[in-house]
Amino acid sequence: MSSEKNARVVITGLGGPKVLKWVEEELPQPGPAQVRVKVLAAGVAFADVLMRRGFYPGVPPFPFAPGYDIVGDIDAAGRNVKEFRVGQRVAALTMTGGYSRYTLVPAAHLVPVPDALDPAEAVSLVLNYVTAHQMLHRVAQLRAGQKLLVHSAAGGVGTAA
Repeated sequence: MSSEKNARVVITGLGGPKVLKWVEEELPQPGPAQVRVKVLAAGVAFADVLMRRGFYPGVPPFPFAPGYDIVGDIDAAGRNVKEFRVGQRVAALTMTGGYSRYTLVPAAHLVPVPDALDPAEAVSLVLNYVTAHQMLHRVAQLRAGQKLLVHSAAGGVGTAA
């Protein structure tokens, strides 16, 4: 176990960038079915801005760390976690908590990431490409031969689409 402190960027209330605050605290301890992930890369998404502005549903009460998706290494595992090991590289859709040095994630939400992949490149696949895939296949039900017009592909999801 690491003796390192945790650090997080938290949203302290509604507003612009001035409501973001750096906090240091004790490391969170994983529950029986959780792992603690040392975050190597976290996605930065428009959803984080919407959370800060109060326009995103289902967020926890303030203060909380934004950060929808992460790639990192498992630092500690709960006693019931059998499918992952300490030191293993993983990715997860966290919705919140990604702007942290360490974050807790249910083991059921993890997918393994090959060590050879760059964490910053791998994290771009998590939220952006999953969202684009869901939109194209579940919502639009796009089929071979159909055409797609992507308006304003300036962000991650539009680029992925």
